[in-house]
Amino acid sequence: MEYVYMPIQMAPANLSQPILPNWAFSLFNVSLGASSNASVELAALQKVGSYGKQLGHLAEALETVITKLRLLENPELSEDDKDTIRVFLGDVAAVRKLK
Repeated sequence: MEYVYMPIQMAPANLSQPILPNWAFSLFNVSLGASSNASVELAALQKVGSYGKQLGHLAEALETVITKLRLLENPELSEDDKDTIRVFLGDVAAVRKLK
C-alpha cells in the first residue's frame, strides 16, 4: 500500500471554541474570578444558600422596609426616585410569581 501525503488540512486540528471566556465548568463548579475571601463565599453558598436565594431575601426585606415606611407616599422623594422604587417592587413581584 502506498502512502499519499496531502498538505491540505480538511478539518481543524482543534475543535475547542470558548463560548463563555473566563468560565470554567467542572460538573457543577463555575469560576467567576478572584475573591477577597473565597473560603467565606464557599461557606455562605453551602450553609446559607445560593446567591439568588440571598438576593431574594434582601429584596423581600427591602420590600418590607419600603412598605412600612410608605416611601411611595413620601413627598420628599422625587418622581424619579419613586419610579426606581416601583421598578424594584415590580421585579420583586415578578420573581414572586415565578416561585
